[in-house]
Amino acid sequence: MPDEHPDPLFLDATVISNFASTDSIEFLVPVLESPVVVPAVRDEIEQGRQFGHDYLDSAVEAFGDGLRVSDVSPETEGEQFRERLDAGEADALRGAVEHDGTLATDDLAARRLADDRDVPVTGSIGILVLGIERGHIDRETADEWLDTWRETRGYYAPVESVAEVLDE
Repeated sequence: MPDEHPDPLFLDATVISNFASTDSIEFLVPVLESPVVVPAVRDEIEQGRQFGHDYLDSAVEAFGDGLRVSDVSPETEGEQFRERLDAGEADALRGAVEHDGTLATDDLAARRLADDRDVPVTGSIGILVLGIERGHIDRETADEWLDTWRETRGYYAPVESVAEVLDE
């Protein structure tokens, strides 16, 4: 990824869920190069599948096979993160801090806390843009996925089209 988004990149459940809902989990590995999932995020995705969200099957199948699952060490700061964030976002942020990586989240509270800790952040839309820039998808596909996230999953996006955030 560009220098402002150093590897490894720690994915939260919303980002994984978005890409799973468009059958595009396999897109994440070549685009991100080193995506990492913490156990708390894996557990959230697996629980979602158990609650009947079958679209998450592809994500669960990818854990350990493309989406590397990596523990984070227990730290006092991690507990502070958990006071303000869900377990998945807290541990993903802690992983990004521990490994000088990047947090991939769409959660505003997690993004603010990452910013407070000078941790680079991207989100679902940023990953779409990266995919376009790296030639893995075109704008039309990215916009189709974004529309699906909005219409099917109730995702809030600050843009109508990825074209609004592409560097031309």
